[in-house]
Amino acid sequence: MTDLSLSLLLPHLQSITNKTLWIADENALGIASAITRDEKFQAISNRYDIFVEMQNRGLNATFSDYDFSAQDDNSFDTIIYRVSKERAVVHHIFNHALRLLKNGGKLLLAGEKSEGIKGYVDKAGKLFGDKVSAKKQGNAYFAELIKHSDYSTRQSSGTLLDDKQYQSLRATGELTVNNEALSLYSKPGQFGWNKKDQGSELLISTAETYFAERDFPNSIIDLGCGYGFLTLKTKGWPTTIRSATDNNAAALASAKKNFLAASMVVELTADDCGSAIEAKFQCVLCNPPFHQGFSNDSELTQKFLSNTARLTVSTGVALFVVNQFIGLEKMALEYFSKTETLASDGQFKVIALYH
Repeated sequence: MTDLSLSLLLPHLQSITNKTLWIADENALGIASAITRDEKFQAISNRYDIFVEMQNRGLNATFSDYDFSAQDDNSFDTIIYRVSKERAVVHHIFNHALRLLKNGGKLLLAGEKSEGIKGYVDKAGKLFGDKVSAKKQGNAYFAELIKHSDYSTRQSSGTLLDDKQYQSLRATGELTVNNEALSLYSKPGQFGWNKKDQGSELLISTAETYFAERDFPNSIIDLGCGYGFLTLKTKGWPTTIRSATDNNAAALASAKKNFLAASMVVELTADDCGSAIEAKFQCVLCNPPFHQGFSNDSELTQKFLSNTARLTVSTGVALFVVNQFIGLEKMALEYFSKTETLASDGQFKVIALYH
């Protein structure tokens, strides 16, 4: 296990003695097999691959954008959480942990100093009425907080943590397609949630030029669609079949809202890099997550490429945008017969892959 913070929590996941909820974020991939199955154990994750992994293990798990509405107040003895990257997500989870825990229940936290774990422990301590300090273990920190406060009292007094109304989608701007202004909706917890990504803009502008010189594809799939930027930009294309997929629950909620607002018919599915999709497409569009500093994650790269090869018809094309320093061209030749660099802006490049 490479995540030290998660390793600090693992013993508590392997020894379930009371009703326990594990809040599993992106760092939890690969550890479901190490968790002891127990009827007192529940898990919730906003990552589809982690949810599937837990299901395959036989664990009681749900997939959602940290929607705790199905869980009753004061129903858990222990909640285990390795803090997430997004502050609004962390605050949202802390507030609901206070509601879900029984009086005297425990919140077990871990994270790194660079992620703000010491500040989070301080905030959670004030919320729970339990002043504790995070204990350093290597580069990670661990804390155990006991619930002494009442959620309803905190809520009525306005002293819950500010989660920026995390559960609500919010308008983040407009996207112009064929002189039509499309409203964009998104939320924290997903990549580029409040901006237009430079790589995605390069990819779609390159794709439009590429297909303008050929025939536009009749069918497309957007792998790792996020809030739906790439698919939304194809609204003016004479494409009749559109599909989009993502691993993140917040991204899927945003994309669904955006496609409906744009009056676009898109088959939207939760999936891990298109692993469970059986249909084939004339065009695959992909802005994969490994350009955000994960260039050494060869397993993720191979997963995207192998699935893309399977999803692309023999006469079709897959268009990827990646960071300039990633050697996708060489890796792709294991699955495709030809690659072509179509564009570069100095930071990102767009690569076409052909069977």
